[in-house]
Amino acid sequence: MKIASLPNLFARFTRGATPPSSRACEQCGATSLKRYLATYPVHLTGKLKGRRVDVYRVELDRCRACGYLMPTPEGQAKVKRCVKIGKRVILKSMG
Repeated sequence: MKIASLPNLFARFTRGATPPSSRACEQCGATSLKRYLATYPVHLTGKLKGRRVDVYRVELDRCRACGYLMPTPEGQAKVKRCVKIGKRVILKSMG
């Protein structure tokens, strides 16, 4: 039987419960998430249907249970800004 080192054992007891501000997976409800930086594709609708804006280096939380990727609040703000600019560029090139 392997015995845990004293610092690891101490950390296990002092860690406590998950803070209430932590997020949960939107798909399965799990609270174990891992932070990633990745490209997030946004498929456009309306008169720009069929086009896609790729937003680079977006902060995402990946669920460790089901693998679902969801943007953090900071990542959502970046996606919103970049899609707004991307739509303007696409419309300008079409017009």
